[in-house]
Amino acid sequence: MLRDIIKKEIQDTIMSPRFVFTFLLCTILILLAVFTGINNYQAELKEHSAAIALNKKNLESQQGYQQLAMLGTKINRKPQVLSTIVSGIWEAVGRVASVNIAYDPNMTESKYSSNPIFAVFGPLDLSFIVKIVLSLFAILFTYDAIVGEKERGTLKLALSNRIPRDRLILGKAIGGFISLLIPLVIPMVIGLLLLMVYPNVSLLGGDWSRIALILLIFLLYLSVFFTLGLFVSARTNRSSTSFLLLLFLWVTFVTVIPKAAVMIAGQINPIPSVHEITAQKDAYLQEIQKEAFAERSEYLKNNPPPGKDRPEERKRWEEDVRKWAEDLQQDLTGKIDERNAAIERDYQTKMQQQQRLAVNLSRISPTSAMMFGAMSLARTGVNEHDRFLSSVRTYKPIFTKWVNEKMMQGDIFSGQPIKPDLTDMPQHEFIPEGLGDSFKRILPDIILMIFLIILFFVGAYVSFLRYDVR
Repeated sequence: MLRDIIKKEIQDTIMSPRFVFTFLLCTILILLAVFTGINNYQAELKEHSAAIALNKKNLESQQGYQQLAMLGTKINRKPQVLSTIVSGIWEAVGRVASVNIAYDPNMTESKYSSNPIFAVFGPLDLSFIVKIVLSLFAILFTYDAIVGEKERGTLKLALSNRIPRDRLILGKAIGGFISLLIPLVIPMVIGLLLLMVYPNVSLLGGDWSRIALILLIFLLYLSVFFTLGLFVSARTNRSSTSFLLLLFLWVTFVTVIPKAAVMIAGQINPIPSVHEITAQKDAYLQEIQKEAFAERSEYLKNNPPPGKDRPEERKRWEEDVRKWAEDLQQDLTGKIDERNAAIERDYQTKMQQQQRLAVNLSRISPTSAMMFGAMSLARTGVNEHDRFLSSVRTYKPIFTKWVNEKMMQGDIFSGQPIKPDLTDMPQHEFIPEGLGDSFKRILPDIILMIFLIILFFVGAYVSFLRYDVR
């Protein structure tokens, strides 16, 4: 009997005009999103290779290490292959970090800064389609699942044949959800085939595991709205009332709660602006520059150079000054790095507290849980951005020490710069987050969505058992 109910539900849904419309629209949107993601990823790969080559050329073109120290090197973030399906925040936060001896590195040159029109419409990726389009269709599939049949009289007719209510609600839930999955699964399989055949898109074993988990999160997310629709449909007496209530809940979950969570977190845990942090760092840099000038003047006053008629003594004096200048440079840059690191640690601590509060508050919404989980698995979320930026800031003192040592090897008295040799220049390394750590991070989101699914389905089940079909 349960199989017959499921089969009938699937047949009725597939034969309906809204299923045909849903399938065609989802197929177009999903394939368009995957195709757009592949093209964006390939373009970013080309830009990444060109940026690395240009940075190397700029470094090699410098006349001396002092110019190299002020120019610095640029660390270009490598695009993530799973950004083809979940673009995350990386298009907005920047792709390049400049590392020099003066300033603390930050991400710049976002895609939106170079092409502002993208910021108007936002990215079109698979997570957006699931978040907005498919969740709406889940409501459209279920808002009249119970109350609609009551209004048409088919529910009373079905129950008059002594069909148990528990089997009827279970069959409608299973059959309806299978029907909802078809517009997602078939286009998604075609999209994954496109990922496999396109050049320069290399998916490894770990990437396929991440894709499987992303799809699982998508299914759980749609299940939340599907069971919510069943629950509301079993609690109302008119289809119009059910639809309006579900639409209100959809807007609340998708838009209101995530934005409200960010605003509330900003009020509870305020943080200084980026401009305030930059002003603090610039003020200390000017203070250090004044200190360096004063110490240099004091040292030369107390250690005047020997005359040119005493070359041996002058040579020893130059060596002593070179060693003193090297130690002073290392000491002052160390102070700058230490002070900037302290300011940045304080700022990052406050910002992380605000982010954690915003994330925890927004997780009331299944939309936030789905987005956080998908971005973490695609390695295009906030955490991966923070990890990359942290690795760049860890690299800065290593680069600073190397370039300071090179600057002091030149002839600082004759003013003749030495052509930079980049063969022993330390390179930045970044190891993306492993699958195990990503899974631990998304586990609360998965648990939350499973809890909501169980809660809404139990509510629908209990409500239908007591439902008045007259």
